[in-house]
Amino acid sequence: MQPGDIQPLRLTRTVRWGDCDPAGIIYTPRVLDYAMETLETWNREILGVPWIKLNRELSMGFPTVRVEMDFISAPAVDDEVVLELKVEKLGHSSLTSIVTGHDGSGTIYFHVKVISCLVSVPAYKSTEIPDQFRQRILAYQDANRDNA
Repeated sequence: MQPGDIQPLRLTRTVRWGDCDPAGIIYTPRVLDYAMETLETWNREILGVPWIKLNRELSMGFPTVRVEMDFISAPAVDDEVVLELKVEKLGHSSLTSIVTGHDGSGTIYFHVKVISCLVSVPAYKSTEIPDQFRQRILAYQDANRDNA
C-alpha cells in the first residue's frame, strides 16, 4: 500500500453482554479495550506493521504513555459502535491518536485520547519515528481531512 492509497480507518463492534454491567451498559475498561484494538488494527493496516513484528523484528515498540477517556453517551448491549481513529498530533517520537466511538447516525458514545511513544527495544528509550512510518501517518492525516 502506498501513502496515497491510505483511507481513514473505520471498524464496527457490537457491544456484547460480557462487555456490560448488569444494567446492560458498557464497562469503562471495555471502552479502553475497543480503543486499543482500533489502534492495533491501525498499526497493522495503516503503518503496515503489526505490533509483534515491530517489537520482535524491528526492535521497536509503541507503548502507551497516557490515556484520556470522555464519555458522552453510554452504548448498551447489542448496540453497534463505529470506531474511527484520527491522528491529533505527530511528534518526534510521539503519536497522539483520538478514537471516537459512535452509532453511525450522529450519536457519539466516547472519545479516547491515546498518547504513544516509539521506543527502541530492549533499551526502551524514545526514538525518532522512521520516515517510512511518518509519511504514512501524514498521508493518513490528509485522508482524514479529506473525509471530514
